[in-house]
Amino acid sequence: MFFANPMYLWALLGLTVPVAIHLWSKDEGRTIKIGSIANLKESENAQTRTLQLNEWLLLLLRMLAIALLVFILAEPFAKTKSKNQDLVYLVEPELLKIDTFKSSIDSLAESKMVKLLQEDFPEYNAADSVKTAATNYWQLVQDFEKLKADSLVVYSQTLLSRFKGKRPEITENVNWVTIDSAQTTAGVVALTQLQDSIEVLEVKSTKQQLRFKKSVREAAAVQNLDTDLEIQAVDRLQVYAFAEDSLQTDLKFLKTGFEALSTYLNRPIAITDSAPNEIPQEGILIWLSPSDTPEFSGTLLDYQPDAFASDLIVKNSAHFSMTQNLTRKNVVEQHLAEHLLPLLNLHPELDEMVQKYDRRVLADAFATPLRTAKEQELNQASSIPLTHWFWLALLITLIVERLLSRIRKQ
Repeated sequence: MFFANPMYLWALLGLTVPVAIHLWSKDEGRTIKIGSIANLKESENAQTRTLQLNEWLLLLLRMLAIALLVFILAEPFAKTKSKNQDLVYLVEPELLKIDTFKSSIDSLAESKMVKLLQEDFPEYNAADSVKTAATNYWQLVQDFEKLKADSLVVYSQTLLSRFKGKRPEITENVNWVTIDSAQTTAGVVALTQLQDSIEVLEVKSTKQQLRFKKSVREAAAVQNLDTDLEIQAVDRLQVYAFAEDSLQTDLKFLKTGFEALSTYLNRPIAITDSAPNEIPQEGILIWLSPSDTPEFSGTLLDYQPDAFASDLIVKNSAHFSMTQNLTRKNVVEQHLAEHLLPLLNLHPELDEMVQKYDRRVLADAFATPLRTAKEQELNQASSIPLTHWFWLALLITLIVERLLSRIRKQ
């Protein structure tokens, strides 16, 4: 038995109180001198012994009541160690497409517990078809305790794109093993119409890096590409700008940056000066003013000085902010045009397309979740509260004590 608040056990010293009261309440008998005892009735020894026995029982019951009350305050509970499996294997479903790996897992499943690395961790059955879906490794790791295993062996691709969020801390012992499913992948992620030619954006990924390649090809050559992507038309990007007099110099640098992007990307970008009361709801808005920004549904770039920011332009929740005044030095050294590129959002679905080809792998040392410093055995033990049983014992003790007190008076 354990106690959640063991400091209350010092109150057991209070057991000395009823003992002291019992001892001090005994009065010595008085001696009365009489002439003759012939007419006195002899006392019953059995009744005297019964009264003495009741006195001791009352003492014990009152001491027991105090002890039970102290235990209730200390919140007693019992720990029962749950029966865990010694070893459980977790396999990422996509790896089962590799014939050699699948045959090894089929043999392993005959003697060991093998589960799939996906939501709810279903048990692997070689006869069943396995559905694959992109998963967040860290989210699954947080549910490892549901497996009730002393140790876990995880076979996965360990793709960098699937580690999202903070590295979790768990009590289970995890051995993370990376299985290479593909050495190199490549594909087309965007097609853009440029007058009489097509701009082709390709991506190539290995375990170590992800590269993009842009090329301009004839329309006939694009038809031979192994892709079902639609060719996107080039629309003119509209930028609206408003700046206070003190920030007109910064606005000139921003306009120059957009013009450089227009030339480099071969995209028409129109920049229009607007008044505060003539702000449209589409396109890109540059708002360089300390006053409140207007309601705008497009992409917003405002001015919010931040002495601790390391970049000229940072992204806040739903918009972008310029963190410092622009000068010739910081515009050149920090490459202002590159900071403006995310505002254009040329390929809004690019991230989703790139994930299909991203095969970068995180090192096993960083893929393994952190293990907490708590003793694993204590974490695996389940707690059983005992307070309600002590309340029941206290109630019974008080009832018996009251009954004996009534008998004693009678």
